Amino acid sequence: MITSNQRTIWAAITLIVASFLTVYLLFWLLPNVFEPWNAQTIDQFFVFRSNSDALRPAYDSTVVHVDISDRTFEALEHSYLNRFQYAQVVRNLAEMQTALQIWDFYFPAKTNLQEDSAFVVAAGNARNAYFGLAFKVAEERPSLSKRQLSRAEQYLEMTKWNVQIVGDTRELYHAYDPLITFPELAVASQGLGFLNLSFDRDGVYRRAPLLYRYKESFYPSFAFRAVCDYLGVTPDRIIVKPLASITLKDARRPGGSPHDIVIPIDHSGNILVNYIGPLVRDDGVESMLHYDFARILRASDDRTELEDWGDELGGKIAVVSEVRTGAADVGPIPTDNHFPLSNVHSNIINTILTENFLREASSLETALIELVLIILMMVLALQLSSRNFSFGSVGLIIVYFATAALLFLYGNVVVNVLRPMLQVGLAAFTVVAYRYVNEQKEKEVLRRTFEAYFPPAVVRKIMINPSLVTAAGQKKELTVLFSDIKSFTTYSSTLAPDEIQKLLNEYFDSMVEIVFKYEGTVDKFMGDGLMVFFGDPEPQP
Repeated sequence: MITSNQRTIWAAITLIVASFLTVYLLFWLLPNVFEPWNAQTIDQFFVFRSNSDALRPAYDSTVVHVDISDRTFEALEHSYLNRFQYAQVVRNLAEMQTALQIWDFYFPAKTNLQEDSAFVVAAGNARNAYFGLAFKVAEERPSLSKRQLSRAEQYLEMTKWNVQIVGDTRELYHAYDPLITFPELAVASQGLGFLNLSFDRDGVYRRAPLLYRYKESFYPSFAFRAVCDYLGVTPDRIIVKPLASITLKDARRPGGSPHDIVIPIDHSGNILVNYIGPLVRDDGVESMLHYDFARILRASDDRTELEDWGDELGGKIAVVSEVRTGAADVGPIPTDNHFPLSNVHSNIINTILTENFLREASSLETALIELVLIILMMVLALQLSSRNFSFGSVGLIIVYFATAALLFLYGNVVVNVLRPMLQVGLAAFTVVAYRYVNEQKEKEVLRRTFEAYFPPAVVRKIMINPSLVTAAGQKKELTVLFSDIKSFTTYSSTLAPDEIQKLLNEYFDSMVEIVFKYEGTVDKFMGDGLMVFFGDPEPQP
């Protein structure tokens, strides 16, 4: 037979498990609602970290920016840049001994023969210039009609990557319908990479694809191609494990020793970008080194200045991009709502070069975390009163949030923050609500029971202070009254059963009313008699 206490225990366990499963189901059914909330909670860790010198991710000053900004056009005194000027900057950056110059542009169309030729020749002579392209992407491989390949597609066929695959690549996105830098410039460059960036459900850029499936092979992103070339990693030394990692075998920085770099990725091949911080921190300092395009362009006017620039930019990876006011290539990241997307590419490169990777907790790790929280909630529910259980649950939420923050700040591990907190909160609410309703029912039963034996005033006192009634033995001086109806046996023999019952009810009602008037307690009813005592639960001298 299940006791009341056992029923309460099983109810608490059931409610806790049901609460965890309910929240999990809500996250699964309504990802557009809950995933952004969770991501925005984690964004606060990014913001907190970016404001701390001790916690901020390291910046590898190998990565610098060359910005086409408002100041560029003020310095040049016109509002348009032609390809002669682009060509001159390509030549200047090459003479400054930059390791790579990666242009966050694609130039799909030609302008005029002279400008295009100058640009192509400059890129070919520099031998370190990279340009962009754009793909359309799909989860399923699109069906393509058989036709003669365009020059752009021929170039992509020649430059696609054959990497090593370990595992199932079905979750990786398919790339198709490319829009590339015009073929002559693409051939003269060191390579192209796609500029596509993927944002989360709330429009924030937190992750970026490194590889797309292109036909039977792969094509790298703009940043990934550049960093692989900088580290001397050829496609055949890249190992892709979907939902796990991309490994760069024997990566070697200039002058460094070879070692493997393991990049954590999600199921779609995205890296979590470990942003250094906003474009400009609260103290007015830029997160990365920035140089104005006009200064690089004009450096060729003075040979000495060009050499000085070589000391400044020699061995650097220069990211050339447009960041002037009104530029469309801007979006929100965790630490900045108006962030130039070219800086996303540079943050990807910085993340890989510093090997300071963020890693999302796996499904198994998340399940284990939630299982531990379920067990802790059960222990609290079985050991504590409702009041202390509520405080304990709030404490558990605070401890979990602090643990998630510490894992992010010191372990570079990103766990689901919101879901476990909601699970604990809902479990606490349902258990406390059940206990309250159950206690109210029990109190009502007790009250009705006491009303049959105690005066109303005493019942109220007992309900307020149940310790007045104790199961333990007590020694007290009481006054006991026994009462019955004189000659009831003889008298009742002349009455019908229903008349006897009516008579007894009237008698007992009257007697109990008198007993309660003098704060007595009815101990028991015995046939036509009753036993009453005075002096308990409250003394009556």
